[in-house]
Amino acid sequence: MQLTLHIPDDLAAELRPRDGRLPRILRLGLRARDAQGATGFAGLADVLELLASLPTPEQILALRPSQALQDQIDHLLEQSRERVLSDEDQQQWHHYQYIEHLVRKSKIRAAQRLQQAS
Repeated sequence: MQLTLHIPDDLAAELRPRDGRLPRILRLGLRARDAQGATGFAGLADVLELLASLPTPEQILALRPSQALQDQIDHLLEQSRERVLSDEDQQQWHHYQYIEHLVRKSKIRAAQRLQQAS
């Protein structure tokens, strides 16, 4: 699909060196936007607090969802197999996906740090 956008000059200057990565940038931006409107941080606060505490690489690699969070995710997965998710459920699912993306990136960086240290 071809899309034409009119954007401010300062934003265009920021995007020029990244033009090959624009689809990825847009995808990540949409995920973040969708996650912002999601209701229910239930279970995610612990994950975010841990990441914000600047944990060791070992702590990051050991990070797993709480049972309550895993239950919520499993429930949404089950619901998505049985029916189309409501807008609220869809937003919550996008929120979980975005947080999972951040955790995966953190784990990759943690593994790289451990590898460099050895």
